[in-house]
Amino acid sequence: YTVIGRFDLAAGFAQKIIDSHPDPIELLRLSEENPRGYAIVVKVHAGNPELAPLAEKILGIIENGRFARRTDSEIIVEEIKRLSSTVRGKYTAIERLRNAGEYAIPYMVDAMADQNRKAEFPNITTALPDVGKSAIRPLTASLAMDNLIVKAEIIKALGKIGYPESLGYLKYIAEKDSSEQLRELALESINQIDSSASGKTAAELFYQTAENYYYKAESLSPASDVNFANIWFWNKDSGRLVREEVSKAYFNEMMTMQCCEWSLQGNPDFGDAISLWIAAFFRAEGISAV
Repeated sequence: YTVIGRFDLAAGFAQKIIDSHPDPIELLRLSEENPRGYAIVVKVHAGNPELAPLAEKILGIIENGRFARRTDSEIIVEEIKRLSSTVRGKYTAIERLRNAGEYAIPYMVDAMADQNRKAEFPNITTALPDVGKSAIRPLTASLAMDNLIVKAEIIKALGKIGYPESLGYLKYIAEKDSSEQLRELALESINQIDSSASGKTAAELFYQTAENYYYKAESLSPASDVNFANIWFWNKDSGRLVREEVSKAYFNEMMTMQCCEWSLQGNPDFGDAISLWIAAFFRAEGISAV
């Protein structure tokens, strides 16, 4: 009806879809089966003032479906198992785990640490870097674990992913970790990412990352398909990664503060980190008060 210009009828059917409270994953599936129809909804949202509010709601439901599907724990667990199937199955699993992004990492780390899944270990470690940049925040958080074998693979994966956000965490291990093997692996990964960083301290590298968060570097932006962001932590009691959802409005400030705290763990006398932490705190407080 939109194509033939019957916007009144198009609006009626759009409202019926919204009022039916459709399953977001099912609506996503329908949009994928009918790409031309999906393109029309996108076009309407961009250029038809009469239908744009309804199109926005429908597109929102579709995006909710996209998020729900890529973060579905059952699907992620099955794809991790599929890494150890056929060659084709492995490539399909890697693509789907890459799509799941940061949400795949807790389950991959769990599987790597599971003594009953040793046969899968090589395939999971091979796939870990393929998840890509979105894996960095949970992977760096998981460096607080005690499992040296899994920790070593995470250090290697961070080097292969190759983004400077990891540098402070890797240099901290190179400076502080009790394991000589892990210290050497951390230096190797640093050299893979940026060989010049090996001459800087962990405190300096964390401070650089903190500044990048504070000034909202695009490379550090959280996923765009949801209205929140995740901050990851390692829970020593459960031995698992956990996440806290925070508003995107002050995500950068929270990460700035976290990186400043790591900087001070590296060097308690690094005064610039204290100043930046305070600046980020007051900015976050101002945002949350609005």
